[in-house]
Amino acid sequence: MRERILSGLIAAPIAVAVVVAGGPYLAVMAAGIGVAGVLEFYRLARGAGFEPGAAIGVVGVLSFALAGHLGSSAAVGATLAGMIIVSLVSQTLRLGRESAIANPAVTVFGAAYVGWAIALLLLLRGSEGAAAGLGHVVTALLTVWANDIGAYFLGSALGRRKLMPDVSPRKSIEGAISGLVTGVCVGVGARALGAALGWWPGIPFAHAVMLSLVVGVAGQAGDLAESAMKRNAHVKDSGVFLPGHGGVLDRIDSVLFAIPVAYYYVMLFLE
Repeated sequence: MRERILSGLIAAPIAVAVVVAGGPYLAVMAAGIGVAGVLEFYRLARGAGFEPGAAIGVVGVLSFALAGHLGSSAAVGATLAGMIIVSLVSQTLRLGRESAIANPAVTVFGAAYVGWAIALLLLLRGSEGAAAGLGHVVTALLTVWANDIGAYFLGSALGRRKLMPDVSPRKSIEGAISGLVTGVCVGVGARALGAALGWWPGIPFAHAVMLSLVVGVAGQAGDLAESAMKRNAHVKDSGVFLPGHGGVLDRIDSVLFAIPVAYYYVMLFLE
C-alpha cells in the first residue's frame, strides 16, 4: 500500500505538468505510454491464445498519436482504416488462411483500444483553444483519479456487496458508488477552482456535474474491462510499470474509456 501511494504521488504531478505544457511534450509522453500499453495488451492477447501483429499495432498507436497532435480528426479515422487494411493484408501474406479473422481483429482492436483514446486526449487538449482544452483534460484526469481513490479506500472500509466477483473480486457496489461521488465532487470542484483562478473558462454547473459523472462511470467500466482481459489471459497485472501499480494498462485502463467519453461530451454539448 505504501509503495502504491508513494509512486502515485510522484507520477500524478508529472502527468499533470506534462498536460499543462501540452504540445509536443504531451504528444511524446502520450505516444510512449501508448506504445507500452499496446505491447502489454498484445502480451495479454498472447496469453489468451492469439498472435497479434505487434509491429503493426505499435505503428498504429504512433499514427494515432501523430493524428491527435496535428489536431486532425479525419487523420484519426484514416489511421483506423489503414490499420484494418494493413493488418488483414499482413495476416494473409504471413499466415494465409490460418487465424485469418481472430489475429487481425486482435491486432486492430489493441491499437484502437489504446491509440484512439490517445488521439482523442490530444484532440481534447487542443479543443476550443488551449485554456479550454486544458480544463477539459485536467478535469477528466482528476475525476478518474479521485474516482479510483474513493472507490479503493472507501470501498475497503464500507464494501459489503460484490460488484462483479467473477471479474474483479475485491470491487464492491459501495466502493463503486463512493468512487463516483468522490469523482464528481473533485471534478466539479476542479472546474470551479480553475475558472475562478482564470486557468480555463467556466462551464454551467449542470454540465460540470454530468461531465464528471459520465467520465467516472466510463472510468469504472474501463477498469472492469481490463480486469476481464487479465482474467482471460490468466495474469494478475498487465506488466510492471510503477511499484504497487502493475503495468501501464493497469494505470491507464480507466483513462482509456474516460477520455473518449469526455471528448464526445465536449464536442456534443460544450463546443
